[in-house]
Amino acid sequence: MPNKAAQFRRTAEHIDQQIGRNEPPNFLFQSLRIPVLSNIQTPSGLRAKCLSAVAPVGYGKTVLMSMLLADLRHAGKQCLWLSLDERDNTVESLINELGSILRGDKNQAHPTQALFHGHEPRDTSIDKLLSILNSHPLAITLFIDNLHFCRDESLGLFLDQLLFKTRANVQIVLSSTEDLPLDYPRAQLEGLVQQIGPKELSFSQEDVTSLFGDALSSQIGEQGVAEVTRKTEGWPAAVRMAQIILSQAEQPLSALAAFSGSDESLAQLLNRQVLSGFSAELRQFLLAVSQLRTFNMELCSAAIGGDHVAEHLNDLIERNVFVIPLDRNRSWYRLHGLFRDHLLREASLHLNKQDRQNIQLRASAWCQRNQYWRDAINYALDAESSSTAMPILEQIAPSFVRDRGAVLQYIRWIEILHDEGKQVSLEAEYWFVWALAFHRRYEYARKQINNLYQRMQGQQNKNNSASETELHRRIAILRTSIDSLSDQLEDAYLGAKQWLDSAGADCNDSFNLTAANCIIGCYFMNTFHFSDARQHLQAAKETAYQTNSSYVDGWVHAYTALVGIHEGNYANSYTEIVSALTTTRGALGDESGICGTMALVAARCAVGMGLDQDAHQLLAFGMKTARTHGFLEAAASGLEAAVLLWQGHGDETISLSSMWEVANAYPTRLSLMLSCFLIKRLIVLGHIDEACAEAERAGLQRAVESSNQRGTKAMAIPLLVTLINSALIDLDLALGRLKPANTLIGQDLKRAKKQSCNARQVELELNSAVIATQNQDYTLAVRHITRALRIAASRRILRPFIDQVDVLHAVISASKASAWGFVSDQERQFFAEICRLLPSDDADDASEIATENEQPRLLGKLTARELELLGFIGAGLSNQQLADRIDVSLTTVKWHLQNLYGKLGVSSRTAALAKARNLNVIP
Repeated sequence: MPNKAAQFRRTAEHIDQQIGRNEPPNFLFQSLRIPVLSNIQTPSGLRAKCLSAVAPVGYGKTVLMSMLLADLRHAGKQCLWLSLDERDNTVESLINELGSILRGDKNQAHPTQALFHGHEPRDTSIDKLLSILNSHPLAITLFIDNLHFCRDESLGLFLDQLLFKTRANVQIVLSSTEDLPLDYPRAQLEGLVQQIGPKELSFSQEDVTSLFGDALSSQIGEQGVAEVTRKTEGWPAAVRMAQIILSQAEQPLSALAAFSGSDESLAQLLNRQVLSGFSAELRQFLLAVSQLRTFNMELCSAAIGGDHVAEHLNDLIERNVFVIPLDRNRSWYRLHGLFRDHLLREASLHLNKQDRQNIQLRASAWCQRNQYWRDAINYALDAESSSTAMPILEQIAPSFVRDRGAVLQYIRWIEILHDEGKQVSLEAEYWFVWALAFHRRYEYARKQINNLYQRMQGQQNKNNSASETELHRRIAILRTSIDSLSDQLEDAYLGAKQWLDSAGADCNDSFNLTAANCIIGCYFMNTFHFSDARQHLQAAKETAYQTNSSYVDGWVHAYTALVGIHEGNYANSYTEIVSALTTTRGALGDESGICGTMALVAARCAVGMGLDQDAHQLLAFGMKTARTHGFLEAAASGLEAAVLLWQGHGDETISLSSMWEVANAYPTRLSLMLSCFLIKRLIVLGHIDEACAEAERAGLQRAVESSNQRGTKAMAIPLLVTLINSALIDLDLALGRLKPANTLIGQDLKRAKKQSCNARQVELELNSAVIATQNQDYTLAVRHITRALRIAASRRILRPFIDQVDVLHAVISASKASAWGFVSDQERQFFAEICRLLPSDDADDASEIATENEQPRLLGKLTARELELLGFIGAGLSNQQLADRIDVSLTTVKWHLQNLYGKLGVSSRTAALAKARNLNVIP
């Protein structure tokens, strides 16, 4: 440890201190080129006449300036450097030093040689310096480091003249730990200044990775690097200290877990370079304000008290001492994380416990009065005052759990009190169970429900009150909700139906009415009763609106969009879920789990429509919370989207291992679904052997055989059975087993039509086109593809065509343009869009097909009988009814219809009607 501390001490001393005054220091570490370095210069010099770098100690201002100096000198620019120190506390000394280096006085004895003599007026000295700069024969850049040492009131006047009264090719680079007294508004209006601060100087996660190097970065992993970035908030000095500590530790991850503002060398840096110049009163104020997570003037006054709160707070802000503004108006602030860690440790040594707790309790009271509920509870718990925290908790429980979805925070609060042996109210415990359910801790939630029942029985009066009866009903639907979320769908459906039936028309429990309708809607969705699902989800929308809860709204929108996805109505569902997600993010913030859940659902819509870039962004957002928040069907939609985008590599943004981590966090049905998604994707990627191995590992055939057996409710869920059949069909096709595949396709297609599963119909028609193509029956293949197009065009079902691009290539190459018939411009345009995915040679053929079919046309004149039949078809008559109506045999009717279809270039009743209307043959 002594060696490590000494090493960091030497490093830290070189971050903001100079070796020589007229040259930048020689650093003991390798300088890291951060992106801002490219943004502040052009080939001709600085991007603006003045570069102002203002940030606290340790942010690498001197490092950045030295690298900029090297860049400019390498480009042949003349640059002069001046580092100030504690001697340079007047403008006169600053002018003297600048004049000396401009004249090239290398051996001056500071401060005896000066531009001014005796009592020469300051303005005269400034004018002389400006004259030297303006008469300098070359463009020149002045670097002035550590300007915070100069506390002269006239510094602002001098800097303004240096900026506004020198010629354009005199550029200046200034650094300070405190705000500079420049006339920034004027300089910005004239485009003369570029300002950078902690945000631009901070190390990003990529910067930390580069600094640590491959060896250390791989040791702690991507999450470890992210944790370093989070803990240090990009503060370069702290990042470099972390590098020293971790590189010398036997267990780097353990060392990272312990890394904080209490580390000896970091504490020395903060004490020596930040706190040493503060008065005792200001240091005491800092110890007190460190007890506050965030603060403004009012909170500081209420919690800390004293006559000089405003003075101390303004002093800290002006000194730029790791005080970070949180709003545009600069009314709320927080301390840098590591700086606060250090102050908390100092406070534990120099501020007695009772004083600390009093500050926290006063802060809690102020936050409660001003409805900052989260902070009110946190400060009460920090002060170890459960008696203060519990009434607040009971008051805010519905708001935090039901309305905001802040379930993890609420769980932590209750568990803190449980660990202390405290018993919160029945109402607070009820919402604790809901929070556990939303956080997917189902078994723990069931255990807490049982505890809740036991408490109620222990407190039960002989005559049950209305409130107790109501709580029993609320717990009943809560238990049912847990059944639904833990994949006991049939039990959950029966429980929710019974609850709704007993609720009555006058039930005003909006939240639980919404929950019951969502449970039933989810069940109907999984069993392909989409109309019933929509009916219950519409009821859920209406009651959710009454809850005035963005969190509840988000759940309902996620379920509703999933129904649209399974129907294949991607276009409408995508518009609705993205709009809802935008609203929910605005209300709850990106950290809310429901936002991630909605993003996963939206990603599936985006992939289905071929919007891969949108899908990538949605998945990156949604996968962050997928393991700890949401429900199985939403997670499945996100995993399917991720698999459809997966290219089979190991270095993708969403890895296969991360997908399995999500799947394994849910009931077993999701793992089986992920296997099916993977099998289908592996076949598309051409990895047939791997697809077969995954099918064997997952036991797909056994799953089908057991789907109708007792005790396998999850396996019997129709949605899962259909997915397994889809994977098996793809496997049969890939292995050349066309006959069994064709049989399964026929069976599935009938079900898909009956169930209105449009996306599944498109997929099955394309499967049939695969078989027709392998049999070289291209006429039949065209028929299947056009059927798929008619279903897909209005709904934007694009993904199945992307995955079957090889089949499209083969059929387009082997068919004539006249073989294709499109009922509407929408179909033709959709076909043209799909064909842009094809190789360039095929694109020409596809363009010819699209052009050939651009204007709908008859392929033969319709007879009176055919026109008559069209009218009867429009009226909804069946073939037998047609035969009876025109007094011919059924065979003759079918013969007439085939002729009619041929002249219209279609293959079905629906298409015949649509094209006839498009051609104005019938109204």
